[in-house]
Amino acid sequence: MRWTPGAAAGHHRRVDDEVIRRVPFAGALNFRDIGGYPATGGMTRWRAVYRSDSLHYLTDADLATFDALGIKTVYDLRRPGEITRFPGPRGHVHMEIASGDLATWPAASLRTRQDGEEWLAADYLSMLAGSAPAFGSLLARLAGDASLPAVIHCLGGKDRTGMAIALLLTALEVDRSTVLDDYELTSRCHASRVPEVVEAFTRLGIGAPAAQALMRTPRWAMAQALRELDQAHGGARQYLLGAGGMSPQTLSTLRETLVG
Repeated sequence: MRWTPGAAAGHHRRVDDEVIRRVPFAGALNFRDIGGYPATGGMTRWRAVYRSDSLHYLTDADLATFDALGIKTVYDLRRPGEITRFPGPRGHVHMEIASGDLATWPAASLRTRQDGEEWLAADYLSMLAGSAPAFGSLLARLAGDASLPAVIHCLGGKDRTGMAIALLLTALEVDRSTVLDDYELTSRCHASRVPEVVEAFTRLGIGAPAAQALMRTPRWAMAQALRELDQAHGGARQYLLGAGGMSPQTLSTLRETLVG
């Protein structure tokens, strides 16, 4: 897979999203650019914000490409124990997003595909309810060029990162369908790693159908979370200005910085 930074700017083609967006690292499979999405007033900015799975996956060869991107800030959303177990290769800002920990979850409750998808859906709602200050702080740090380019990552780059990026794109006034498309793209990017993670989940006692579902990106689950954002919180703007603790000026600067 060949990746040419910014080559698609101005002519976004959804069918080619994986090729356009994914930086083809050997280790981090889900490292991709969120630029080039249509937003009110323009397009999201290329080579400014990346989303990724854990950077500890980067190989020595990958690190040369990573460093060439000029990343100024790494935002790590993982739990402290995850960071200790899988430390990243570069400095980071720790911005933990509280989420369910499958290692401590009652495995007997996760048997079927429906169980797995419903676990994800509940986890997304829980993040929205419990991590508003963390989301607000994260997005506030992206407002302005000083911290950019930046990469936001958790362990798999799917759930905590997925919720953070869905909230960011929504705040930038990217349409809902495109936000959900970006969420679903993870399933294509990390497909080759799924079997080993499913095996690890089944060793915890999770049923194989549930384990496979936990590695998917069920569109309905993220759509439900974003409906909750609208219905319970008044939309992304009110959520970030209220529970998220952002100021109106910072939110405006975020849009000015990342949409053009």
